[in-house]
Amino acid sequence: MKILTFNIRYDKPDLGNNDWKFRRHAIAKLIQNHNPDIIATQEGKAHQLLDLHRLLPNYQSIGTDQIGNGTGEYCAIFYQSQRFYCVNSHDIWLSKTPNLVGSISPEWGNKTPKLISWGVFISRETQQQITIFNTHLDYYSELSRKLSIPLIQHYLSQVNPEQSLLMLTGDFNAQPDSPERQALLKPFANNIKLLDSLSDIPLAAQQTFHDFKGKAIAAVDTIYYDDRIQLKSIIIDQNQIEGIWPSDHFPVIAEFNLP
Repeated sequence: MKILTFNIRYDKPDLGNNDWKFRRHAIAKLIQNHNPDIIATQEGKAHQLLDLHRLLPNYQSIGTDQIGNGTGEYCAIFYQSQRFYCVNSHDIWLSKTPNLVGSISPEWGNKTPKLISWGVFISRETQQQITIFNTHLDYYSELSRKLSIPLIQHYLSQVNPEQSLLMLTGDFNAQPDSPERQALLKPFANNIKLLDSLSDIPLAAQQTFHDFKGKAIAAVDTIYYDDRIQLKSIIIDQNQIEGIWPSDHFPVIAEFNLP
């Protein structure tokens, strides 16, 4: 099973080749090159996701936007429908009222709603079930990130380990050694333990945000995986596609052997 997590950069729009009308083709080419089973995206807006669906017809996706009316950014999860099917999906807002669509807790310090989208996927080949959570924590508010973690842990703890494996992907806007990311490595109430797929490589090599400059400056994106799963390979793709940076983040691509 191969998973790619990627902050695809919302359509601002940006100048020159960084504009979405160019980047959408570069992203599609990058995805075709890696051929992942699952693509966890962050920041994409509805028209961007529609573009990717047109360019990548083998994929379906789940997830709603942060506002809840189709106008905000998504944490959409794409999956190859010939390899996996989705039996359940849900969206939770990172606030004191997580089930209230588009909700925000002003005292947390974030100005826009943040959410976590998840899906339960089953391999068509092996019938193995895996639950994948995908999120994008707040960039500006450290308090929001810290208060979001217990909420995320709560929902991760709801996964039945006898039925499903677990993964967590996203742009965490925090370094690997931060308290919020370290907390995600502690066993959950259901006794599932996650591992950071990038943890065995030097910190300098874990960096993914590069601001369209090609030299990464922050290690904020990763794939956390159930310790019952074997990590086969992990890379950060730092390549341009035909002279275009696909995003201001580099994607993380991990391949796993499922039990």
